Amino acid sequence: MGELIDPADPEYEWKVAEQYQALVDAPGPDDDAPVQITSRQALKLAAIAEAVAAGHVGFTDALRAGAWFLQCANAEAPHVGDRMRMSMSAAEAWERVDAYPWPRSGKPRG
Repeated sequence: MGELIDPADPEYEWKVAEQYQALVDAPGPDDDAPVQITSRQALKLAAIAEAVAAGHVGFTDALRAGAWFLQCANAEAPHVGDRMRMSMSAAEAWERVDAYPWPRSGKPRG
């Protein structure tokens, strides 16, 4: 890793993608540290993700808000300490997610 890749290389994008995956998928010391979210939060985030995957594009913003909430929750975890600061608390981020309705299961109905 850290090897310079020539942008003229025909496999440049592939090599950059592989390098990125190796970097972000490398084991970290806090990988197994718990992050506290409620069961309801986990279920609603899962429902939103499933809805977007099923084609409910109206929940894309909810999915982005959910991702932000998870990042905020991680930042507040004890193992993170002062290494990460977010622009809002996990509770504030959750209020944004919770404002979205629960999506219906299955494919969008037309």
